[in-house]
Amino acid sequence: MNKRLIQLFQRNTSSPNFIPEIDGLRFFAIMTVVVFHFHFLFAKEIAPLVQINLPEAHFWQLGWWFVRLDLGVKVFFGISGFILSIPFLNHYWFGGRKIQLKKYFWRRLTRLEPPFIIALTGLFIVHILVLNESFEELFPNFVASIFYVHEIIFNEYSLINPVTWSLETEVQFYILIPLIALITLGNKNKITGILTLLALFVASLFFKNFVLTHHPYGLGTNILVFLSHFLIGTFFAILFLSRKEWVMKKSMIFDLIGIISFFGLFLYYKPQAQILNNFMFNFCLFWAFVGVFKGIFINKIFRLPVIYLIGGMCYTIYLLHLAYFYLFVKVAHALIISDNYLINLVFQFSLAFVSLMVICALFYLAIEKPCMDKDWPKKLGLKLRLISK
Repeated sequence: MNKRLIQLFQRNTSSPNFIPEIDGLRFFAIMTVVVFHFHFLFAKEIAPLVQINLPEAHFWQLGWWFVRLDLGVKVFFGISGFILSIPFLNHYWFGGRKIQLKKYFWRRLTRLEPPFIIALTGLFIVHILVLNESFEELFPNFVASIFYVHEIIFNEYSLINPVTWSLETEVQFYILIPLIALITLGNKNKITGILTLLALFVASLFFKNFVLTHHPYGLGTNILVFLSHFLIGTFFAILFLSRKEWVMKKSMIFDLIGIISFFGLFLYYKPQAQILNNFMFNFCLFWAFVGVFKGIFINKIFRLPVIYLIGGMCYTIYLLHLAYFYLFVKVAHALIISDNYLINLVFQFSLAFVSLMVICALFYLAIEKPCMDKDWPKKLGLKLRLISK
């Protein structure tokens, strides 16, 4: 791939150590979610016109894979656990510099909020002006979504952008990880720290079982439901920092382990309420991380520029894809090329994905990537002062 194109789209990181494997994992996570949502919306729209025959009983049937593709959200949680645990692990266990919480929270705010607020506000305007929905009725949902409490208040996904439910969970983890790190990693006895992390992991398995079984009001996005996935990222971060040479050493055996682990993610994903399934899913998630880093061929795939560049745009894609697909499938009936559902799905997804990537690339370059510069507020303030003079 052209070096200029790579430089244009590659994420700016606050750390000098760019890890392409992580953005490769982000690619896997976002693509599974994107395909899942397009299939869901497309099938709903086209059902009266084309017979949908996608059995879901066994893994050799395509429908079995489609209904599990939303597992990418949980992979995102694992990635977040890895990324956010690294600086705290470095400080508490490996002699790194102390984390200044003011800077930590300010960085989260300046990095994530502008794209989120701009996207959500734009979609809110679309709901009002294009979909002719009531401003008065929708505005409370907009405010709750902006502050990441929609599920807590309304006990349902955001009416403006349903995918933001997972961001509500992510934000809870951003807020709690300094405390979790202090309690678990702050103890210089590493064995005690790991045992405490394991206790939290097990507690999360049982809490997820309780919530998905009893559906208590407003707890659908509670961090304890999904904490086990974040902690898998933490456990891998411990391995990555303490045995980095081993993690980076490649072997074909880990290609096999990686392939088995990725299959295991799908195999054990449902039913999610079962504690054993949840445990095995997380077990496979950990080894999928290991396989991506240590496998020879899997590592090459996840390090391909086109893979990690799209993965680096995952936040933008995540914010925009569902709304765009919702509008796209409204014209699906006019683009039918066969009476076979799968042929139509592949054809229209290709059109939708290419056009989505154009939109996301523009949003990413104009909005999200500039926010990756930790000094952008200062630079913007300086420019505004110069203009005002």
